[in-house]
Amino acid sequence: MTAEAAQSRSILVPIDLHGVNRDALETLVRIASQLNRSLLGLLLEDIRLQRVADLPFATEITLIGGQERSLLRDHLSQRHTLVTTDTRRLLNELANRNRVELHFESAAGNRLHTALERDDHLDIFFPARQRWQLVAATRPAAGRAIRRLGIVLARSRQDQSVVEITRMLLQAGLAEDVYVLSVGPLDRAQVEILYRPGCRICVQANLKCDPATIASLIRRSSYDLLLLPRDCLQGVEPEVIDAALEKSGGQVLVIN
Repeated sequence: MTAEAAQSRSILVPIDLHGVNRDALETLVRIASQLNRSLLGLLLEDIRLQRVADLPFATEITLIGGQERSLLRDHLSQRHTLVTTDTRRLLNELANRNRVELHFESAAGNRLHTALERDDHLDIFFPARQRWQLVAATRPAAGRAIRRLGIVLARSRQDQSVVEITRMLLQAGLAEDVYVLSVGPLDRAQVEILYRPGCRICVQANLKCDPATIASLIRRSSYDLLLLPRDCLQGVEPEVIDAALEKSGGQVLVIN
């Protein structure tokens, strides 16, 4: 990947009613800064939730005028405004601090479909859903390196980009241990590119790139960040990927 190509690329992060926690945004901005990428925050209004809000049981009759209004729709609208305002403020703060170019756009839809429908030159960062039951003390400290970085090498068009991004993150001290999931034996040259003194590289060379395996890898991810070539998503039903992302405990960066 040339410097010119990197400068022309962006990382898209979909932002919906679930929001994105500060740790995930800090990781994203640090990655964008190191890779010399701009960021595109896609502010999403989930049309599925709006359909629920329009159901007849989610209404009240006002005392003044006797008019009907949707309680749930009002709540979702307030929630959407609150989440997008807070996330924009925080992302702007982090981007300015790290001198990362940042833009926002608005759209309607769920985060997977809307993100994948965009220009395929965009990499896509899917934050893990916030799990409120997690104890705060177990969360990584701000600025800490990505402890477990998983990367998939599937003999795809994006493999070279995955290796180069991994190399840059390691060189900058933004990642510690690397877990390579490879379809077939790993090229020795790729291992040499990734090697850094003090960095542990674990290789699993029997990955099957079928839809069930990829969905399971996302859903049961044991990595803080998983770099996944976009070609691996071909043939996987969007609903299956969406459900896997909802359950995933780690961040996923889809590489185009």
